[in-house]
Amino acid sequence: MVTEHRARITWSAAHVAHGLRAGTHFVDPSWFVGDGPTGEGWSLACRFEIPPQVQGNPSMAWVRFAVAGAPHERLVPGTVLRLFEPITGDIARVELVE
Repeated sequence: MVTEHRARITWSAAHVAHGLRAGTHFVDPSWFVGDGPTGEGWSLACRFEIPPQVQGNPSMAWVRFAVAGAPHERLVPGTVLRLFEPITGDIARVELVE
């Protein structure tokens, strides 16, 4: 079983202006901050107990990589990822807190 990690997601200004998501589950591409523009991307599954639309910015979520072969060992407190926002084409910041 893959472990979920508590994370704080800070959405882009464009996403906030457009309106945050009303759903509680989604999977979007992500990249580790510091890996540079050619770093490997991984599908990040995000699960919200309260939808971002209700929580506001930032939003708290449970996150995990969607595929077994991903570098799960890198998901530790303090890790920061860039998360693609398909609605705006911008990038959100995901910081693991637990």
